[in-house]
Amino acid sequence: MPRPFRLDLGDGHFLAGDELAGDGPTYVFLHGLGSVRQGVKSTSLLAHAQRSGRAFVRVDLRGHGESSGTIGLVKPSALIDDVVRLLQRLGPSVVVGSSLGGLVGAMAAAACPQQVVGLGLLAPAFGLMNGLADRLDAHGQLRTSDGRSFPVAADVLADARAIDERSLPRRLAVPTLLVHGTADDVIPQQVSERFFQALTQPQKELWLVPGGDHRLADVADAIWPRLDALLAR
Repeated sequence: MPRPFRLDLGDGHFLAGDELAGDGPTYVFLHGLGSVRQGVKSTSLLAHAQRSGRAFVRVDLRGHGESSGTIGLVKPSALIDDVVRLLQRLGPSVVVGSSLGGLVGAMAAAACPQQVVGLGLLAPAFGLMNGLADRLDAHGQLRTSDGRSFPVAADVLADARAIDERSLPRRLAVPTLLVHGTADDVIPQQVSERFFQALTQPQKELWLVPGGDHRLADVADAIWPRLDALLAR
């Protein structure tokens, strides 16, 4: 069974997570905006890791769950830096990110390619950061896909606009699986289609799930064998 751990980041900040010992490379799961580490998809990946004898880690991003910080006050660049710190601790990893976790995971993989051997991007929220201000309501609140809303600080919006997503596909040099539902009403499937076309890494795959929603929980168990097969090519 996985055991809880804490990664200290300095200045009183930390990530809370669970880790399962096993063979490498480690599966690393990153959740979406407003979510937490213990969900349907991370639990499915944990079960897959247990069956395969593989190491597994999942964390609450800063501002979420049991980790430090407050959602809406944590800069996106800090989320990316946190994951880079985590990957440096773990060594070679297969990073799996859902929605915001997909964006953060891909940016972290580009920042430390020596630590990442593969990417699984599930309805990745590309375009979210650069257009974050446009998603706020009249009261400056951002609403998540599960109906939660919170204010976003001005310095967070400025930091989000500065995230370089345009060059990201060219900076990724690892095998990448993109999974996106055709009925996703949060991030359109065309976002993943465009990203897939822009990837210069030839070891890549795009799975468009007919009728799939943003969460992709119904097909979670089918994702991991696809990802393993891509990495084995």
